[in-house]
Amino acid sequence: NQAIKLNPKLDWAIASRGLTYLLMKRYEEALQDFNQAIELDPELAGAIASRGQTYQSMKRYEEALQDFNHAVELNPKLAKAIASRGLTYQSMKRYEEALQDFNRAVELDPKLDWATASRGETYRLMERYEEALQDFNRAIELNPKYDWAIASRGLTYLFMKRYEEALQDFNRAIELDPDDWWFYNRAITHKVMGQLEQAQTDLNQALSLAQTAYTKEPENWDITFNLALYYLAANKDEQAKHYYRDALRRVAPIPDIQFALQDLEDFLMVFPNDRLGRLVQQVLQKRLAQ
Repeated sequence: NQAIKLNPKLDWAIASRGLTYLLMKRYEEALQDFNQAIELDPELAGAIASRGQTYQSMKRYEEALQDFNHAVELNPKLAKAIASRGLTYQSMKRYEEALQDFNRAVELDPKLDWATASRGETYRLMERYEEALQDFNRAIELNPKYDWAIASRGLTYLFMKRYEEALQDFNRAIELDPDDWWFYNRAITHKVMGQLEQAQTDLNQALSLAQTAYTKEPENWDITFNLALYYLAANKDEQAKHYYRDALRRVAPIPDIQFALQDLEDFLMVFPNDRLGRLVQQVLQKRLAQ
């Protein structure tokens, strides 16, 4: 702020403040700063890519793609922009295009751990589990404390029915960051192994953390859908239906429903005979088709 006061046309300072807003999830303020920086220098590729990341975080994928494409045109070796475009394609379920971008980004910067891990997640979503494991292993070699990559490898092991290895990864992820999503994933691993007491303990922890977050951010659709899924996994059907209905009644955006459906379908891969899960799947699919 001080630098901008001294020189209101200091594009890099304005873009840097935009990055700070982006990290703080203050997206509208981030957009204002990136727009201003780009107006001052229309070829500021980093600011254009950062605006794309902001749009991506807001799930405004088409606008994100436009910015990433422009940034890559200006700087074809901007690995982070290419990988971020890959993430956008992944969110849009355009997996082959995502893989192309991740391959290119990793080729440009082999130490870009999140690009390697994101390629692994793309392989996981495509059910190419061995390739997913290779990428998660590589990302964790680059960053041994990368909790998201560790937990994602755990989820891959879960789908491969390698439950003990899945538990080891979820344990490690929770040690690094006691996130409600990691507790949920460990819970369903315990559940499929018949370890019902441990599963309930983890689900209670996931629910407690998510409920606290929901109280603070009731408009956060990710939290709302996660709560619904946690209650579903805990066999608390009425609470699960309440939160799914709540999100749909308040007209959750399509991208958030798509993510919720993907998470539910991951659950159904482990528990394919869950009756309520199948009913909710049909409801979400119907909403997306409207």
